[in-house]
Amino acid sequence: MEGDPESVVDRVVKSVATTTETDPLELPPLYDAIDPDALAGVVDGMNRGHVVFAYAGCTVTVTDEGSITVDPDGVGYRCAESASVSD
Repeated sequence: MEGDPESVVDRVVKSVATTTETDPLELPPLYDAIDPDALAGVVDGMNRGHVVFAYAGCTVTVTDEGSITVDPDGVGYRCAESASVSD
């Protein structure tokens, strides 16, 4: 995922905002759910696997391929910003 023009942290916030139809500035701070620097470091260094955490009432999954899935209320919705990013 290295070389992404947009950080994984920004993409997570935008994905949750899109899924919940909430202005990104109205969401709680991401650091209340997960350390943004640690998330970026883990995701950037991943070769396989995924990171799952709760944020703003949603379950967020970030994969080694760069996709972000936001699951509000167990629906499994995949928002537009979650498309895989190639290197």
